[in-house]
Amino acid sequence: MPKRALMLSLAVSMLIASENATSLAPVSVVATGEEESITKQPVAVSVKEKDEIELDQVIFQKDLFNSLSGVRIEQTGSIFGHMTSIRMPVNTGPYYLFMQDGIPVQSSGFFNHNGLAYTTFGSSASVEVLKGAGTALYGSDAVAAVIDVKSLEAPSKTKEVKIGAMGGSYGYGSLSAEVSAPTGEESGYRANAKLLHSDGWRDHTTSERAEMNLRYDTSLNENNILKVIFNASKTDAEQADSFNDYANIESGSKAASDDPNYFKALELTDVKRKFDYARLSAEISNYSYENLEMSFTPYLRYNRNRYVATWNANLPRNDNKLKTVGLLQRNRYDTSWGRIIGGIDLEYTKSDLKYVQDFDINVTSWSGTTTYLAGDLYDYSVDYVAVAPYIHTDIDLSKELTASFGLRYDYNRYDYTNNLAPNSYDASGKYFRPADRTDNFSHLSPKFALSYQADENSNIYFRYANGFRIPQASRLYSMQKGYEEVTLDPETSNTFEIGYKRAFSTKSYAEIAVYYMSIDDTIVRYINDINGDYYYDNGGNTIHRGVEFTLAVQMSSEWSAKVAYSYSRHNYDRDPTYGENEMGQAPNHLGNLRLFYSPENIKGLKIMGEFQYVGPWWTDDAHDGGKYDGYSVGNLKADYKFDSNWRFFAKVMNITDEKYATRARFAYGKYDYTPADPREFYAGLEYRW
Repeated sequence: MPKRALMLSLAVSMLIASENATSLAPVSVVATGEEESITKQPVAVSVKEKDEIELDQVIFQKDLFNSLSGVRIEQTGSIFGHMTSIRMPVNTGPYYLFMQDGIPVQSSGFFNHNGLAYTTFGSSASVEVLKGAGTALYGSDAVAAVIDVKSLEAPSKTKEVKIGAMGGSYGYGSLSAEVSAPTGEESGYRANAKLLHSDGWRDHTTSERAEMNLRYDTSLNENNILKVIFNASKTDAEQADSFNDYANIESGSKAASDDPNYFKALELTDVKRKFDYARLSAEISNYSYENLEMSFTPYLRYNRNRYVATWNANLPRNDNKLKTVGLLQRNRYDTSWGRIIGGIDLEYTKSDLKYVQDFDINVTSWSGTTTYLAGDLYDYSVDYVAVAPYIHTDIDLSKELTASFGLRYDYNRYDYTNNLAPNSYDASGKYFRPADRTDNFSHLSPKFALSYQADENSNIYFRYANGFRIPQASRLYSMQKGYEEVTLDPETSNTFEIGYKRAFSTKSYAEIAVYYMSIDDTIVRYINDINGDYYYDNGGNTIHRGVEFTLAVQMSSEWSAKVAYSYSRHNYDRDPTYGENEMGQAPNHLGNLRLFYSPENIKGLKIMGEFQYVGPWWTDDAHDGGKYDGYSVGNLKADYKFDSNWRFFAKVMNITDEKYATRARFAYGKYDYTPADPREFYAGLEYRW
């Protein structure tokens, strides 16, 4: 058998196999597309694998991610909406590249901060978070982190079927099913689906969600492997408001709001968030040439994001549809001195956006009363093209020392078409619709890392990575009166990182990373103090620095623990408005402690106690509103595999029923508090054969 055919056969066997191999540390592919122990990688990567995900019994995005060092996901009032904080304050900006199975879930020019809602996170097989600017494989938005949700394990060698159900507090219920089977000697499939409903613990928080995945692996011939993946999700969630009076947090009020304007909005419009997503990809891996692997991954993707902008007093309705065709082409060549990984990413997206005033309404602000008349506020289309060649090289300087070099060139182009009158205003005179135009952005991102491995279980590394993010289409073309001439430049970032990793045994692992990240030309939201209008412009710089620590310890055959802790500081640097202020929504301390117990006399049982801590944060960038105290909360989770067929699982969230806010913000002269979930109980049963 030729060497390449042997390699292909082994690769197919690995794809079809479902058994987990024992390793000293988790395995990750997000950095270079190559499956490697995270100990060997000169980047800060956090991984959560299948067994721990099952124990977490994921309902919301935060269930999946908040136990990882330096990672914080918080729900918004739209239940499955979320905000992200990784090496940045909690924000809605495009600093994170959200992916599923190695493919972005949205185009960089049309970032949605709720992007994890597009993924099938509720049934994920594993997740990986690369912290800091991405490697050469990633371009715009990969500034603070790259987040990859793996949808499905490889197909099984024999037929597997499992069905599950889960119920819980406040009318929660879900059904799930998964099936996998071989379809030949070198092919197989795996598919799953999940449906859920919740009445929500607050008024007007009912939600429905569905997600499904399908994966098919096969050997086309002795030189080619094909992997086809289809993902889809649909979310329909009512949207509650924040509270202005903290007494409602302390009392555990179940009201949807304490603002009369919110209830007026409910009478006028449909206050919901709706996310629709589907993607089909086909990855072909070719082994025709010795020491060379080539992969081609074409994909089709559909996104739709609908909501009423309740944060605007006139309550406009948004509907954005995006259709994408893309190609990820990647090559790996092994040499006597290391390896070369290179390729090109191509993407075309057609976006259609409508921003509509559905009814006449009078809005009173500091500057007087404005009458908004029903009609189109914005109606435009954008043809978006992204082209990005890249190269990553690992050079073995010695047995212990490896140098990595990366370079990526990104070209991004917007062709904007205004479907309304050019350079016109809406009937209220507030919204400006610029004439047709084209905008181009390009950026060259260098990367470098130096890694010293005294042995295969330890690594000391230094890393530098340049990143950037282009202005979003909505920032370029959804303009307001008075700011027609504002132009935006891309933000650029530089990340410097020193790290140490050590695997002590098959169950014990430690990692620490110290980072410094600067962001230039930060796109900042500025508020007009006279009339309350807001606009976006390039401000000064921001500086982000911190320490991230992870420790996993197997203390005995029954007891193990995980610690995830981070300390960070985030400051403006010479900003024309905020000076050197520490940024709002940025706790200095994040901590998560997990204690696992697996009694030897009850085989298959695992119990986890969890403690999460979020430290104080400034409520606004100007520091006018002071600090919020932060919070701490405890959870208890259990998973019992009774035998090879039956699995029982349960959890109690917020055991002590703490009353606190997950977000506390001071803006427009008032406070906004997003209430945390109260104590909740969930239990489920799964049967497999």
